[in-house]
Amino acid sequence: MNNKELVVSFFMEGYANHDYDYIMECVAENYIDHSPAGARSNADAVNILKIVEGQFADLKIKVLDVFSENDMVATRILYDGIHNGTCMGIPATGKHISFEALENFKVADGKIVESWGYWPDKEIEQKLKA
Repeated sequence: MNNKELVVSFFMEGYANHDYDYIMECVAENYIDHSPAGARSNADAVNILKIVEGQFADLKIKVLDVFSENDMVATRILYDGIHNGTCMGIPATGKHISFEALENFKVADGKIVESWGYWPDKEIEQKLKA
């Protein structure tokens, strides 16, 4: 599996299929997330996926763009789901929400070792409060 395929499978298996055992295998034990979520291990990465699953029911993921060069993979992802759990301090609204996020990954020895995620927090908050 090449780096692009690895990252796409991370999204599909983690968010869509909730295969957390797969995430534990494809993400390095000493993984570092440079986003505000701040994961520091593959177990932390699984916990983040579970938190998002609890915030958005029927979450659909669509990989809009994926680019790879050397050990880096850049993505633009469409998230689409129903707000059914507290997100950004906002209790469940039952609203359908859709947003795009940019997420970049570093891959080494066939595992995701670092990531930088950029979710449009202000846009998400506005949609939830609207």
